[in-house]
Amino acid sequence: MSSLILNKSADIKTRLFQGFDSLKHLKHVHAALLRLGLDEDTYLLNKVLRFSFNFGNTSYSHRIFHQNKEPNIFLFNTMIHGLVLNDSFQESIETYHSMRKEGLSPDSFTFPFLLKACARLFDSKLGMKLHGLVVKAGCESDAFVNTSLVSLYGKCGFVDNAFKVFDDNPEKNVASWTAIISGYIGVGKCKEAIDMFRRLLGMGMRPDSFSLVRVLAACTRIGDLRSGEWIDDYITEIGMVRNVFVATSLVDFYVKCGNMERACSVFDGMLEKDIVSWSSMIQGYASNGLPKEALDLFFKMLNEGFRPDCYAMVGVLCACARLGALELGSWASNLMDRNEFLGNITKFIDQLNNEDERSFLVQGRWKTDGSLAWDHSGDIACEMTDMWML
Repeated sequence: MSSLILNKSADIKTRLFQGFDSLKHLKHVHAALLRLGLDEDTYLLNKVLRFSFNFGNTSYSHRIFHQNKEPNIFLFNTMIHGLVLNDSFQESIETYHSMRKEGLSPDSFTFPFLLKACARLFDSKLGMKLHGLVVKAGCESDAFVNTSLVSLYGKCGFVDNAFKVFDDNPEKNVASWTAIISGYIGVGKCKEAIDMFRRLLGMGMRPDSFSLVRVLAACTRIGDLRSGEWIDDYITEIGMVRNVFVATSLVDFYVKCGNMERACSVFDGMLEKDIVSWSSMIQGYASNGLPKEALDLFFKMLNEGFRPDCYAMVGVLCACARLGALELGSWASNLMDRNEFLGNITKFIDQLNNEDERSFLVQGRWKTDGSLAWDHSGDIACEMTDMWML
């Protein structure tokens, strides 16, 4: 009998190392673990707990965690980590408080995810307390902890604190540089963000896609065409233009700066396009006085199998406003989920500078079935050609 149990125990351990393709499969192994009385094995329970978060069922993860009457720091860390990865930030902080009540202190594995939770909740008060514990635990030089602190202060608007933490770190990595660049952008100091990127390169470090996307966002926000073009040249030089996120950021940069020729060149050269890149180009054509090109690209996007998001739809409706294509605008708006569309259209109307476009969208009326109709009392012509419908 004992040999049978040992064999089953070994089989369970093998499965735990192999992973699971479904929650049902995980529950089956978890049940076997309970039947064999292995639920007190912290190592095995920690494995099951870690895998449970892969399926987004945090309530089941809580059940697993609470099976252990005296969870150790490893179980608490796995629990906090998993909750943060599932965007359950408040629950992760509550778990941390439970850990403290058990007399356990956070370590270098606890801090990064707790600090991320604080950043996402803009809880600078708890974040600062955790910073004190980081210093007390001697973890301030840990790369992940340091970057998390920089990110926390940056997201909460304390960019001076963020820079001090960043500057005090003798071993900066690309992630910490990206965090401080993002912090400056968050408080509107885009020039300083670009300067930090230059310093990064001056240190001989190679930026990753995240840092490139962030510095391009800084250039876009202040319309710094010269710096953006320099970064474009650098991106081409190191071959990062093949990255879909970097290329999309370049498209957005040139669109916002009004250089549609270069935006189109980058867009056409993309080996892979996502809905964000399509939407940026559609909005770019519409906002730069090229409504026909915007609608041409919109139908090309549909033919590629993409479903329009609210960003693409605003570009389409603005293009329809320029062309007086009311019926086309009504038809296009019905391609989106009604609640998603209504939830986003108002804020975009407020951002429009063109009065014809604003008037066109403000006149919109939504029927009870969610479809869009317009008040035809306006001066905009109501006929639509079949040019794009063929």
